[in-house]
Amino acid sequence: MSTERTAWLTIAMQRRRFLRLTSLGAGLIGAGLLGACARPPATPTTAAPTAAPAPGQTPAPAASPTPVTAATGGTFVIARLTDTITLDPSRQYELTSPIVMGACYERLVTIQPPDIRTVQPHLAEKFDITQDVTTYTFTLREGVRFASGNQLTSADVVFSFNRLRELKDNPSWLADIIQAMETPDARTVRIRLTEPNAAFLAMLVSPNFSILDSTVVKQQGGTDQPGADKTDKATEWLNQNSAGSGPFVLKGWVKEQEIVMERNPNYWGQPAALERVIIRHIPDPTTQRQLLESGDVDAAHNLDGDLIAELEQAGTAQIVRGDTLDTEYFAMHTSPEIGKELADKRVRQAIAYAIDYDGIIQQILRGAAVRPPSVIPSGLLGVTEAEDARYQTNLERARQLLGEAGLANGFDLTLTFSSGGTEVGGVSSEVLASKIADDLRKVGIRVTLDPRAPDVRLADYRAGKLQCTISGWTPDFLDPHGWAIPFGVPGEAAAKRVAYNNPQVADLFQRAARTADPQERARLYAEGQRLLNEDAPFLCLYQPKAQIAVGKNVQGYVFDPVIGVDLSKVRKS
Repeated sequence: MSTERTAWLTIAMQRRRFLRLTSLGAGLIGAGLLGACARPPATPTTAAPTAAPAPGQTPAPAASPTPVTAATGGTFVIARLTDTITLDPSRQYELTSPIVMGACYERLVTIQPPDIRTVQPHLAEKFDITQDVTTYTFTLREGVRFASGNQLTSADVVFSFNRLRELKDNPSWLADIIQAMETPDARTVRIRLTEPNAAFLAMLVSPNFSILDSTVVKQQGGTDQPGADKTDKATEWLNQNSAGSGPFVLKGWVKEQEIVMERNPNYWGQPAALERVIIRHIPDPTTQRQLLESGDVDAAHNLDGDLIAELEQAGTAQIVRGDTLDTEYFAMHTSPEIGKELADKRVRQAIAYAIDYDGIIQQILRGAAVRPPSVIPSGLLGVTEAEDARYQTNLERARQLLGEAGLANGFDLTLTFSSGGTEVGGVSSEVLASKIADDLRKVGIRVTLDPRAPDVRLADYRAGKLQCTISGWTPDFLDPHGWAIPFGVPGEAAAKRVAYNNPQVADLFQRAARTADPQERARLYAEGQRLLNEDAPFLCLYQPKAQIAVGKNVQGYVFDPVIGVDLSKVRKS
Protein backbone atom coordinates (compact mmCIF):
# COMPACT_ATOMS: atom_id res chain seq x y z
CA MET A 1 0.00 0.00 0.00
CA SER A 2 1.45 3.38 -1.00
CA THR A 3 2.25 6.11 1.48
CA GLU A 4 -0.25 8.39 -0.26
CA ARG A 5 -3.06 5.86 0.00
CA THR A 6 -2.14 5.16 3.60
CA ALA A 7 -2.43 8.88 4.31
CA TRP A 8 -5.98 9.29 3.06
CA LEU A 9 -7.10 6.00 4.60
CA THR A 10 -5.71 7.17 7.94
CA ILE A 11 -7.74 10.37 7.61
CA ALA A 12 -10.81 8.27 6.77
CA MET A 13 -10.37 6.04 9.81
CA GLN A 14 -9.95 9.06 12.07
CA ARG A 15 -13.03 10.66 10.53
CA ARG A 16 -15.12 7.53 11.09
CA ARG A 17 -14.26 7.62 14.77
CA PHE A 18 -15.21 11.32 14.82
CA LEU A 19 -18.56 10.62 13.15
CA ARG A 20 -19.55 8.40 16.05
CA LEU A 21 -19.35 11.47 18.26
CA THR A 22 -21.29 13.75 15.93
CA SER A 23 -24.52 13.86 13.98
CA LEU A 24 -22.98 13.44 10.53
CA GLY A 25 -23.64 9.75 9.85
CA ALA A 26 -24.65 8.68 6.38
CA GLY A 27 -28.23 7.95 7.35
CA LEU A 28 -29.05 11.63 7.65
CA ILE A 29 -28.40 12.57 4.07
CA GLY A 30 -31.32 12.04 1.75
CA ALA A 31 -33.87 11.18 4.41
CA GLY A 32 -36.75 13.46 3.65
CA LEU A 33 -35.95 15.59 0.63
CA LEU A 34 -37.97 18.44 -0.70
CA GLY A 35 -39.15 17.00 -3.93
CA ALA A 36 -40.82 14.73 -6.35
CA CYS A 37 -39.55 12.36 -9.01
CA ALA A 38 -39.19 11.94 -12.70
CA ARG A 39 -41.99 11.81 -15.26
CA PRO A 40 -43.72 8.42 -14.98
CA PRO A 41 -46.30 6.29 -16.72
CA ALA A 42 -49.91 7.24 -16.10
CA THR A 43 -51.16 4.01 -14.60
CA PRO A 44 -49.48 2.55 -11.52
CA THR A 45 -47.85 -0.77 -12.33
CA THR A 46 -45.53 -3.25 -10.72
CA ALA A 47 -43.34 -3.33 -13.82
CA ALA A 48 -40.55 -0.83 -14.30
CA PRO A 49 -42.19 2.23 -15.83
CA THR A 50 -40.93 3.55 -19.12
CA ALA A 51 -43.38 6.32 -19.99
CA ALA A 52 -45.02 9.35 -18.42
CA PRO A 53 -48.75 10.09 -18.42
CA ALA A 54 -49.63 11.17 -21.91
CA PRO A 55 -51.33 14.56 -22.20
CA GLY A 56 -55.08 14.13 -22.04
CA GLN A 57 -54.77 10.69 -20.46
CA THR A 58 -56.58 9.87 -17.21
CA PRO A 59 -54.45 7.66 -14.97
CA ALA A 60 -55.90 5.12 -12.60
CA PRO A 61 -56.15 6.30 -8.99
CA ALA A 62 -53.74 4.95 -6.44
CA ALA A 63 -54.76 1.66 -4.92
CA SER A 64 -56.51 1.67 -1.56
CA PRO A 65 -54.17 1.31 1.41
CA THR A 66 -53.25 -2.29 2.19
CA PRO A 67 -55.18 -3.54 5.24
CA VAL A 68 -53.05 -4.01 8.34
CA THR A 69 -52.36 -7.67 9.02
CA ALA A 70 -49.95 -7.44 11.94
CA ALA A 71 -50.76 -6.32 15.45
CA THR A 72 -51.73 -2.65 15.46
CA GLY A 73 -51.16 0.13 17.94
CA GLY A 74 -48.22 1.14 20.05
CA THR A 75 -45.73 3.97 19.91
CA PHE A 76 -42.99 4.19 17.29
CA VAL A 77 -39.89 6.17 18.32
CA ILE A 78 -37.39 7.54 15.81
CA ALA A 79 -33.94 8.65 16.96
CA ARG A 80 -32.28 11.23 14.72
CA LEU A 81 -30.58 14.56 14.58
CA THR A 82 -33.50 16.95 14.16
CA ASP A 83 -32.87 20.09 12.16
CA THR A 84 -36.45 21.35 12.34
CA ILE A 85 -36.98 25.10 12.04
CA THR A 86 -40.72 25.06 11.36
CA LEU A 87 -43.53 22.56 10.76
CA ASP A 88 -45.53 24.92 8.56
CA PRO A 89 -45.81 23.00 5.25
CA SER A 90 -45.48 26.20 3.23
CA ARG A 91 -42.26 27.23 4.99
CA GLN A 92 -40.41 24.03 5.96
CA TYR A 93 -37.23 23.37 3.97
CA GLU A 94 -35.16 21.06 6.15
CA LEU A 95 -34.53 17.29 6.37
CA THR A 96 -36.63 16.23 9.37
CA SER A 97 -39.82 18.15 8.69
CA PRO A 98 -40.83 16.18 5.54
CA ILE A 99 -41.34 13.10 7.75
CA VAL A 100 -43.99 15.07 9.64
CA MET A 101 -45.45 16.50 6.43
CA GLY A 102 -45.85 13.00 5.01
CA ALA A 103 -47.63 11.81 8.13
CA CYS A 104 -49.94 14.75 8.83
CA TYR A 105 -50.60 16.14 5.36
CA GLU A 106 -51.25 14.83 1.85
CA ARG A 107 -50.64 16.03 -1.69
CA LEU A 108 -52.53 15.85 -4.94
CA VAL A 109 -50.10 13.22 -6.22
CA THR A 110 -47.55 10.91 -4.65
CA ILE A 111 -45.08 8.10 -5.29
CA GLN A 112 -44.90 4.58 -3.88
CA PRO A 113 -41.23 3.69 -3.22
CA PRO A 114 -39.22 1.80 -4.19
CA ASP A 115 -40.88 2.84 -7.47
CA ILE A 116 -39.85 6.50 -7.65
CA ARG A 117 -40.71 7.12 -11.29
CA THR A 118 -44.46 6.59 -11.18
CA VAL A 119 -46.38 9.67 -10.06
CA GLN A 120 -49.76 8.45 -8.82
CA PRO A 121 -52.97 10.29 -7.96
CA HIS A 122 -53.58 10.69 -4.24
CA LEU A 123 -55.90 13.47 -3.08
CA ALA A 124 -56.63 13.82 -6.77
CA GLU A 125 -58.35 10.80 -8.26
CA LYS A 126 -57.21 11.75 -11.76
CA PHE A 127 -55.35 14.43 -13.66
CA ASP A 128 -55.22 15.68 -17.22
CA ILE A 129 -52.28 17.44 -18.92
CA THR A 130 -52.55 19.43 -22.13
CA GLN A 131 -50.31 18.54 -25.05
CA ASP A 132 -48.27 21.73 -24.60
CA VAL A 133 -47.71 20.92 -20.88
CA THR A 134 -48.94 24.34 -19.77
CA THR A 135 -52.24 23.33 -18.15
CA TYR A 136 -52.78 20.65 -15.51
CA THR A 137 -56.32 19.75 -14.39
CA PHE A 138 -56.97 17.71 -11.24
CA THR A 139 -60.19 16.05 -10.12
CA LEU A 140 -60.28 15.59 -6.34
CA ARG A 141 -61.37 12.40 -4.60
CA GLU A 142 -64.80 12.37 -3.07
CA GLY A 143 -65.18 11.91 0.66
CA VAL A 144 -61.81 13.27 1.78
CA ARG A 145 -61.99 15.15 5.05
CA PHE A 146 -59.36 16.99 7.01
CA ALA A 147 -58.63 16.04 10.61
CA SER A 148 -60.96 18.88 11.64
CA GLY A 149 -63.85 17.19 9.84
CA ASN A 150 -63.95 19.83 7.10
CA GLN A 151 -64.34 18.45 3.59
CA LEU A 152 -61.51 18.85 1.08
CA THR A 153 -62.46 21.17 -1.79
CA SER A 154 -60.70 22.81 -4.72
CA ALA A 155 -60.62 26.04 -2.70
CA ASP A 156 -58.21 24.38 -0.25
CA VAL A 157 -55.84 23.53 -3.09
CA VAL A 158 -55.85 27.08 -4.41
CA PHE A 159 -55.34 28.50 -0.91
CA SER A 160 -52.43 26.14 -0.20
CA PHE A 161 -50.56 26.89 -3.43
CA ASN A 162 -51.19 30.64 -3.26
CA ARG A 163 -50.01 30.74 0.35
CA LEU A 164 -46.86 28.84 -0.57
CA ARG A 165 -46.02 31.50 -3.14
CA GLU A 166 -47.10 34.58 -1.19
CA LEU A 167 -45.22 33.73 2.02
CA LYS A 168 -42.01 34.41 0.06
CA ASP A 169 -40.11 31.93 2.23
CA ASN A 170 -37.40 29.45 1.21
CA PRO A 171 -39.62 27.07 -0.83
CA SER A 172 -41.89 29.75 -2.31
CA TRP A 173 -40.06 29.69 -5.66
CA LEU A 174 -41.59 26.27 -6.33
CA ALA A 175 -44.97 27.95 -6.91
CA ASP A 176 -43.66 30.81 -9.02
CA ILE A 177 -44.33 28.81 -12.17
CA ILE A 178 -48.09 28.90 -11.46
CA GLN A 179 -49.67 31.66 -13.51
CA ALA A 180 -53.32 31.12 -12.59
CA MET A 181 -55.68 28.62 -10.94
CA GLU A 182 -59.34 28.04 -11.68
CA THR A 183 -61.94 26.07 -9.72
CA PRO A 184 -64.87 25.21 -12.03
CA ASP A 185 -66.42 23.28 -9.15
CA ALA A 186 -65.59 22.01 -5.66
CA ARG A 187 -63.74 18.96 -7.00
CA THR A 188 -61.85 20.45 -9.96
CA VAL A 189 -58.66 22.51 -10.02
CA ARG A 190 -57.17 23.80 -13.25
CA ILE A 191 -53.61 25.13 -13.04
CA ARG A 192 -52.04 27.17 -15.84
CA LEU A 193 -48.27 27.63 -15.87
CA THR A 194 -46.19 30.60 -16.92
CA GLU A 195 -44.36 28.39 -19.44
CA PRO A 196 -44.42 24.78 -20.65
CA ASN A 197 -43.03 22.46 -18.01
CA ALA A 198 -43.27 18.68 -18.19
CA ALA A 199 -41.74 18.41 -14.70
CA PHE A 200 -44.60 20.15 -12.90
CA LEU A 201 -46.44 16.94 -11.99
CA ALA A 202 -43.30 15.63 -10.32
CA MET A 203 -42.84 18.94 -8.52
CA LEU A 204 -46.25 18.49 -6.88
CA VAL A 205 -44.94 15.47 -4.96
CA SER A 206 -42.91 17.92 -2.86
CA PRO A 207 -44.11 18.22 0.76
CA ASN A 208 -44.27 21.97 0.21
CA PHE A 209 -47.29 21.34 -2.01
CA SER A 210 -49.20 19.73 0.88
CA ILE A 211 -52.88 20.64 0.94
CA LEU A 212 -53.95 22.60 4.04
CA ASP A 213 -57.37 22.97 5.58
CA SER A 214 -57.92 26.58 4.51
CA THR A 215 -60.76 27.13 7.00
CA VAL A 216 -58.62 26.15 9.98
CA VAL A 217 -55.51 28.01 8.77
CA LYS A 218 -57.50 31.19 8.21
CA GLN A 219 -58.94 30.88 11.71
CA GLN A 220 -55.36 30.86 12.98
CA GLY A 221 -54.44 34.03 11.09
CA GLY A 222 -53.26 32.48 7.84
CA THR A 223 -53.74 34.13 4.47
CA ASP A 224 -52.96 33.40 0.82
CA GLN A 225 -53.20 36.99 -0.33
CA PRO A 226 -50.37 39.23 -1.58
CA GLY A 227 -48.42 40.51 1.40
CA ALA A 228 -48.78 37.22 3.28
CA ASP A 229 -45.06 37.35 4.03
CA LYS A 230 -45.88 40.20 6.43
CA THR A 231 -49.48 39.50 7.46
CA ASP A 232 -49.75 35.69 7.82
CA LYS A 233 -49.88 34.68 11.51
CA ALA A 234 -50.58 30.93 11.24
CA THR A 235 -47.04 29.55 11.41
CA GLU A 236 -46.77 29.63 15.20
CA TRP A 237 -49.97 27.56 15.47
CA LEU A 238 -48.87 25.18 12.68
CA ASN A 239 -45.62 24.55 14.52
CA GLN A 240 -47.65 22.85 17.27
CA ASN A 241 -50.72 21.61 15.40
CA SER A 242 -51.48 20.26 11.94
CA ALA A 243 -54.19 21.28 9.49
CA GLY A 244 -54.04 18.39 7.08
CA SER A 245 -55.85 15.27 5.94
CA GLY A 246 -53.08 12.78 6.70
CA PRO A 247 -53.21 9.60 8.83
CA PHE A 248 -51.59 11.39 11.79
CA VAL A 249 -52.05 14.71 13.57
CA LEU A 250 -49.32 16.82 15.12
CA LYS A 251 -49.61 17.06 18.91
CA GLY A 252 -46.53 19.09 19.73
CA TRP A 253 -42.93 20.03 18.98
CA VAL A 254 -40.15 21.06 21.36
CA LYS A 255 -37.11 22.22 19.41
CA GLU A 256 -34.14 19.85 19.67
CA GLN A 257 -36.14 17.58 21.97
CA GLU A 258 -39.03 15.82 20.27
CA ILE A 259 -41.91 15.93 17.80
CA VAL A 260 -45.08 14.04 18.76
CA MET A 261 -47.78 12.80 16.39
CA GLU A 262 -50.88 10.70 17.07
CA ARG A 263 -53.15 8.67 14.84
CA ASN A 264 -55.84 10.77 13.15
CA PRO A 265 -59.18 9.40 14.44
CA ASN A 266 -61.01 11.05 11.53
CA TYR A 267 -58.78 9.78 8.74
CA TRP A 268 -60.69 9.24 5.49
CA GLY A 269 -58.58 6.24 4.41
CA GLN A 270 -57.20 3.11 6.05
CA PRO A 271 -56.23 4.07 9.63
CA ALA A 272 -52.54 3.93 10.51
CA ALA A 273 -51.43 0.89 12.47
CA LEU A 274 -49.41 2.96 14.93
CA GLU A 275 -51.16 4.97 17.64
CA ARG A 276 -48.31 7.38 18.20
CA VAL A 277 -45.01 8.45 16.63
CA ILE A 278 -42.26 10.34 18.45
CA ILE A 279 -39.19 11.78 16.72
CA ARG A 280 -36.55 12.25 19.40
CA HIS A 281 -33.57 14.56 18.98
CA ILE A 282 -30.58 12.27 19.60
CA PRO A 283 -27.57 13.66 17.73
CA ASP A 284 -25.01 11.04 18.80
CA PRO A 285 -25.01 8.00 16.46
CA THR A 286 -23.55 5.66 19.07
CA THR A 287 -26.33 6.60 21.48
CA GLN A 288 -28.87 5.99 18.73
CA ARG A 289 -27.49 2.48 18.26
CA GLN A 290 -27.54 1.71 21.98
CA LEU A 291 -31.13 2.90 22.34
CA LEU A 292 -32.17 0.83 19.32
CA GLU A 293 -30.58 -2.34 20.68
CA SER A 294 -32.14 -1.76 24.10
CA GLY A 295 -35.59 -1.31 22.56
CA ASP A 296 -35.97 2.30 23.70
CA VAL A 297 -36.26 3.50 20.10
CA ASP A 298 -37.53 1.72 17.00
CA ALA A 299 -35.46 3.42 14.27
CA ALA A 300 -32.03 5.05 14.14
CA HIS A 301 -31.53 7.50 11.29
CA ASN A 302 -27.94 8.73 11.61
CA LEU A 303 -25.70 5.68 11.84
CA ASP A 304 -22.44 5.72 9.92
CA GLY A 305 -21.23 2.84 7.80
CA ASP A 306 -19.23 1.28 10.63
CA LEU A 307 -22.20 1.19 12.99
CA ILE A 308 -24.44 -0.21 10.27
CA ALA A 309 -21.91 -2.98 9.60
CA GLU A 310 -21.64 -3.78 13.30
CA LEU A 311 -25.41 -4.02 13.67
CA GLU A 312 -25.65 -6.33 10.67
CA GLN A 313 -22.92 -8.55 12.04
CA ALA A 314 -24.56 -8.64 15.47
CA GLY A 315 -27.97 -9.38 13.98
CA THR A 316 -29.65 -7.04 16.46
CA ALA A 317 -31.49 -4.85 13.95
CA GLN A 318 -32.86 -4.74 10.43
CA ILE A 319 -31.14 -2.44 7.94
CA VAL A 320 -33.44 -0.61 5.53
CA ARG A 321 -31.72 0.67 2.41
CA GLY A 322 -32.93 2.91 -0.33
CA ASP A 323 -31.64 5.11 -3.11
CA THR A 324 -31.32 8.78 -2.37
CA LEU A 325 -31.18 11.19 -5.27
CA ASP A 326 -28.35 13.21 -3.78
CA THR A 327 -25.17 13.43 -5.82
CA GLU A 328 -21.57 14.35 -5.03
CA TYR A 329 -19.62 15.87 -7.89
CA PHE A 330 -16.24 17.28 -8.89
CA ALA A 331 -16.49 20.73 -10.50
CA MET A 332 -13.84 22.25 -12.80
CA HIS A 333 -13.76 25.88 -13.92
CA THR A 334 -13.68 26.15 -17.69
CA SER A 335 -12.22 29.65 -18.12
CA PRO A 336 -8.48 30.24 -18.69
CA GLU A 337 -8.43 32.96 -16.01
CA ILE A 338 -9.73 30.74 -13.19
CA GLY A 339 -9.49 27.19 -14.52
CA LYS A 340 -6.08 27.71 -16.16
CA GLU A 341 -5.15 24.31 -17.62
CA LEU A 342 -8.72 23.13 -16.99
CA ALA A 343 -9.94 25.43 -19.75
CA ASP A 344 -8.83 22.67 -22.17
CA LYS A 345 -11.54 20.01 -22.13
CA ARG A 346 -8.93 17.33 -22.83
CA VAL A 347 -7.48 18.09 -19.41
CA ARG A 348 -10.89 17.83 -17.79
CA GLN A 349 -11.45 14.54 -19.59
CA ALA A 350 -8.06 13.30 -18.37
CA ILE A 351 -9.13 14.00 -14.80
CA ALA A 352 -12.39 12.15 -15.48
CA TYR A 353 -10.38 9.07 -16.48
CA ALA A 354 -7.92 9.40 -13.59
CA ILE A 355 -10.38 9.30 -10.68
CA ASP A 356 -10.80 5.95 -8.93
CA TYR A 357 -14.59 5.96 -8.60
CA ASP A 358 -14.82 2.37 -7.39
CA GLY A 359 -12.28 3.11 -4.68
CA ILE A 360 -14.35 6.05 -3.45
CA ILE A 361 -17.52 3.96 -3.26
CA GLN A 362 -16.03 0.75 -1.88
CA GLN A 363 -13.39 2.10 0.47
CA ILE A 364 -14.87 5.37 1.70
CA LEU A 365 -18.61 4.65 1.46
CA ARG A 366 -18.33 0.91 2.19
CA GLY A 367 -20.29 0.17 -0.96
CA ALA A 368 -23.31 2.25 0.11
CA ALA A 369 -23.54 4.23 -3.12
CA VAL A 370 -23.99 3.95 -6.86
CA ARG A 371 -22.58 6.13 -9.63
CA PRO A 372 -24.80 7.45 -12.41
CA PRO A 373 -23.23 8.35 -15.77
CA SER A 374 -23.67 12.09 -15.20
CA VAL A 375 -24.74 14.54 -12.50
CA ILE A 376 -28.39 13.48 -13.02
CA PRO A 377 -29.06 10.66 -10.50
CA SER A 378 -29.82 7.07 -11.33
CA GLY A 379 -33.53 6.28 -11.21
CA LEU A 380 -34.64 9.33 -13.18
CA LEU A 381 -35.82 9.67 -16.75
CA GLY A 382 -33.08 9.65 -19.39
CA VAL A 383 -30.29 8.34 -17.16
CA THR A 384 -30.31 4.70 -18.22
CA GLU A 385 -30.31 5.91 -21.82
CA ALA A 386 -27.02 7.77 -21.13
CA GLU A 387 -25.11 4.83 -19.65
CA ASP A 388 -22.80 4.76 -22.68
CA ALA A 389 -21.44 8.18 -21.63
CA ARG A 390 -20.15 7.01 -18.25
CA TYR A 391 -16.44 7.60 -17.54
CA GLN A 392 -14.46 4.58 -16.32
CA THR A 393 -11.07 4.80 -14.63
CA ASN A 394 -8.35 4.52 -17.30
CA LEU A 395 -4.98 5.93 -16.29
CA GLU A 396 -3.40 5.25 -19.68
CA ARG A 397 -6.12 7.24 -21.44
CA ALA A 398 -5.71 10.04 -18.87
CA ARG A 399 -1.98 10.29 -19.56
CA GLN A 400 -2.61 10.23 -23.30
CA LEU A 401 -5.04 13.15 -23.07
CA LEU A 402 -2.64 15.15 -20.94
CA GLY A 403 0.05 14.56 -23.53
CA GLU A 404 -2.27 15.74 -26.32
CA ALA A 405 -2.90 18.89 -24.29
CA GLY A 406 0.87 19.53 -24.00
CA LEU A 407 0.95 18.54 -20.34
CA ALA A 408 2.81 15.23 -20.49
CA ASN A 409 4.82 16.32 -17.45
CA GLY A 410 1.68 17.16 -15.51
CA PHE A 411 0.62 20.48 -14.03
CA ASP A 412 -0.27 22.15 -10.73
CA LEU A 413 -3.90 22.05 -9.59
CA THR A 414 -5.58 23.61 -6.54
CA LEU A 415 -8.46 21.53 -5.14
CA THR A 416 -10.61 23.48 -2.69
CA PHE A 417 -12.75 21.68 -0.10
CA SER A 418 -14.68 22.47 3.07
CA SER A 419 -12.44 22.33 6.12
CA GLY A 420 -14.05 20.04 8.67
CA GLY A 421 -16.98 19.62 6.30
CA THR A 422 -19.08 16.63 5.35
CA GLU A 423 -20.25 15.78 1.84
CA VAL A 424 -23.46 13.99 0.88
CA GLY A 425 -23.59 10.48 2.28
CA GLY A 426 -21.74 11.53 5.44
CA VAL A 427 -18.31 11.49 3.74
CA SER A 428 -15.59 13.70 5.18
CA SER A 429 -14.68 16.49 2.78
CA GLU A 430 -11.02 16.08 3.69
CA VAL A 431 -11.06 12.33 3.09
CA LEU A 432 -12.71 12.69 -0.31
CA ALA A 433 -10.44 15.53 -1.43
CA SER A 434 -7.36 13.60 -0.28
CA LYS A 435 -8.47 10.50 -2.19
CA ILE A 436 -9.00 12.49 -5.40
CA ALA A 437 -5.63 14.20 -4.96
CA ASP A 438 -3.93 10.81 -4.63
CA ASP A 439 -5.70 9.56 -7.76
CA LEU A 440 -4.65 12.57 -9.83
CA ARG A 441 -1.04 12.41 -8.71
CA LYS A 442 -0.79 8.99 -10.38
CA VAL A 443 -1.10 10.68 -13.76
CA GLY A 444 1.31 13.51 -12.92
CA ILE A 445 -1.15 16.15 -11.71
CA ARG A 446 0.35 17.91 -8.70
CA VAL A 447 -2.55 18.70 -6.40
CA THR A 448 -2.50 21.32 -3.67
CA LEU A 449 -5.32 20.82 -1.21
CA ASP A 450 -6.98 24.09 -0.23
CA PRO A 451 -9.23 23.75 2.86
CA ARG A 452 -11.57 26.66 3.53
CA ALA A 453 -14.34 27.22 6.03
CA PRO A 454 -17.51 25.63 4.59
CA ASP A 455 -19.36 28.93 4.24
CA VAL A 456 -16.31 30.58 2.64
CA ARG A 457 -15.81 27.70 0.19
CA LEU A 458 -19.47 27.78 -0.80
CA ALA A 459 -19.44 31.54 -1.27
CA ASP A 460 -16.26 31.38 -3.36
CA TYR A 461 -17.66 28.52 -5.44
CA ARG A 462 -20.89 30.38 -6.07
CA ALA A 463 -18.84 33.43 -7.08
CA GLY A 464 -16.92 31.36 -9.64
CA LYS A 465 -13.54 31.83 -7.95
CA LEU A 466 -12.38 28.21 -7.56
CA GLN A 467 -10.22 26.27 -10.01
CA CYS A 468 -11.88 23.03 -8.89
CA THR A 469 -13.84 21.77 -5.91
CA ILE A 470 -16.01 18.96 -4.59
CA SER A 471 -19.64 19.70 -3.85
CA GLY A 472 -22.99 18.03 -3.22
CA TRP A 473 -26.39 18.50 -4.82
CA THR A 474 -29.65 17.62 -3.11
CA PRO A 475 -32.89 17.98 -5.06
CA ASP A 476 -35.88 20.22 -4.53
CA PHE A 477 -37.94 17.93 -6.75
CA LEU A 478 -37.06 14.60 -8.29
CA ASP A 479 -37.24 15.15 -12.02
CA PRO A 480 -34.19 15.40 -14.32
CA HIS A 481 -35.23 19.01 -14.91
CA GLY A 482 -33.94 19.75 -11.39
CA TRP A 483 -30.37 18.91 -12.48
CA ALA A 484 -30.37 19.51 -16.24
CA ILE A 485 -31.14 23.22 -16.03
CA PRO A 486 -28.78 24.15 -13.15
CA PHE A 487 -25.83 22.21 -14.59
CA GLY A 488 -26.44 22.53 -18.33
CA VAL A 489 -27.79 26.03 -18.99
CA PRO A 490 -25.41 29.03 -19.00
CA GLY A 491 -25.96 31.39 -16.10
CA GLU A 492 -27.88 28.85 -14.02
CA ALA A 493 -26.85 27.79 -10.51
CA ALA A 494 -24.03 25.31 -11.12
CA ALA A 495 -23.09 26.21 -14.70
CA LYS A 496 -22.26 29.81 -13.86
CA ARG A 497 -19.94 28.72 -11.05
CA VAL A 498 -17.58 27.13 -13.57
CA ALA A 499 -18.37 29.43 -16.55
CA TYR A 500 -19.80 26.49 -18.48
CA ASN A 501 -21.50 27.41 -21.74
CA ASN A 502 -22.51 24.95 -24.45
CA PRO A 503 -25.59 26.21 -26.33
CA GLN A 504 -26.27 22.74 -27.71
CA VAL A 505 -26.48 21.21 -24.23
CA ALA A 506 -28.69 24.06 -23.03
CA ASP A 507 -31.02 23.67 -26.01
CA LEU A 508 -31.42 19.91 -25.47
CA PHE A 509 -32.21 20.29 -21.77
CA GLN A 510 -34.60 23.20 -22.30
CA ARG A 511 -36.43 21.34 -25.07
CA ALA A 512 -36.78 18.34 -22.75
CA ALA A 513 -38.55 20.52 -20.19
CA ARG A 514 -41.09 21.57 -22.81
CA THR A 515 -41.65 18.08 -24.22
CA ALA A 516 -44.68 16.04 -23.21
CA ASP A 517 -43.71 12.67 -24.71
CA PRO A 518 -41.61 10.77 -22.13
CA GLN A 519 -39.60 8.81 -24.68
CA GLU A 520 -38.62 11.98 -26.48
CA ARG A 521 -37.81 13.63 -23.15
CA ALA A 522 -35.56 10.69 -22.26
CA ARG A 523 -33.79 10.94 -25.63
CA LEU A 524 -33.19 14.66 -25.20
CA TYR A 525 -31.88 14.27 -21.66
CA ALA A 526 -29.61 11.39 -22.71
CA GLU A 527 -28.12 13.35 -25.62
CA GLY A 528 -27.62 16.37 -23.38
CA GLN A 529 -25.80 14.23 -20.81
CA ARG A 530 -23.49 12.78 -23.47
CA LEU A 531 -22.44 16.26 -24.57
CA LEU A 532 -22.16 17.48 -20.98
CA ASN A 533 -19.90 14.55 -20.13
CA GLU A 534 -17.78 15.16 -23.22
CA ASP A 535 -17.22 18.73 -22.02
CA ALA A 536 -16.59 17.38 -18.49
CA PRO A 537 -17.12 20.51 -16.37
CA PHE A 538 -18.76 18.27 -13.75
CA LEU A 539 -17.99 14.66 -12.81
CA CYS A 540 -20.41 12.68 -10.67
CA LEU A 541 -18.41 10.90 -7.98
CA TYR A 542 -21.24 8.95 -6.32
CA GLN A 543 -24.91 8.84 -5.38
CA PRO A 544 -25.22 7.64 -1.76
CA LYS A 545 -27.71 5.13 -0.45
CA ALA A 546 -29.77 5.74 2.66
CA GLN A 547 -29.16 3.23 5.46
CA ILE A 548 -31.59 3.16 8.37
CA ALA A 549 -31.55 0.70 11.26
CA VAL A 550 -34.91 -0.43 12.64
CA GLY A 551 -35.97 -2.87 15.34
CA LYS A 552 -36.37 -6.56 14.59
CA ASN A 553 -40.11 -6.27 15.25
CA VAL A 554 -40.70 -3.44 12.76
CA GLN A 555 -42.59 -4.11 9.54
CA GLY A 556 -43.48 -1.97 6.53
CA TYR A 557 -40.61 0.51 6.86
CA VAL A 558 -39.58 1.62 3.35
CA PHE A 559 -37.22 4.51 2.63
CA ASP A 560 -38.91 7.34 0.74
CA PRO A 561 -36.63 9.95 -0.88
CA VAL A 562 -39.38 12.57 -0.60
CA ILE A 563 -40.78 12.20 2.94
CA GLY A 564 -38.22 9.86 4.52
CA VAL A 565 -40.77 7.15 5.36
CA ASP A 566 -44.52 6.65 4.98
CA LEU A 567 -45.40 6.16 8.65
CA SER A 568 -48.94 5.03 7.83
CA LYS A 569 -47.49 1.75 6.53
CA VAL A 570 -45.19 1.08 9.47
CA ARG A 571 -46.24 -1.33 12.19
CA LYS A 572 -44.74 -3.27 15.09
CA SER A 573 -45.42 -6.95 15.67
